[in-house]
Amino acid sequence: MDIPIDTERPPFIRARTLIAMGIAVVVALACFIAVVLLPAPRVPMFKDPVRSFITGIGLLTIAYPFTVLGAAIHRRTAGSPYFEAGFIAGVLSLIGYLCVAVGLACVGFGIYDLAIRFLDTN
Repeated sequence: MDIPIDTERPPFIRARTLIAMGIAVVVALACFIAVVLLPAPRVPMFKDPVRSFITGIGLLTIAYPFTVLGAAIHRRTAGSPYFEAGFIAGVLSLIGYLCVAVGLACVGFGIYDLAIRFLDTN
């Protein structure tokens, strides 16, 4: 009796995920280009809430491809006895998580600066 064996591997990254990654990269590039093209603020750069918020959004969107690619590599090479692929997956995930942390900090500081401007009505 022959038992059919399913030897077909699932795709490395699905098409919808690739499209989402492409959209995330385009949004990140648009955010960074918008930050560059904004007129120079009259306050120090770290006190400009709009730039901080847009930079945070750009960093949050650029983090998505790094974390997804790291997770896909980790999932694909989980049974491998070699450490190189796991190391690369870990580095990609770490870059993604650092981008998330810095992006959240930028968005938080941007919201904080906007709140201070609205609450400070001297």
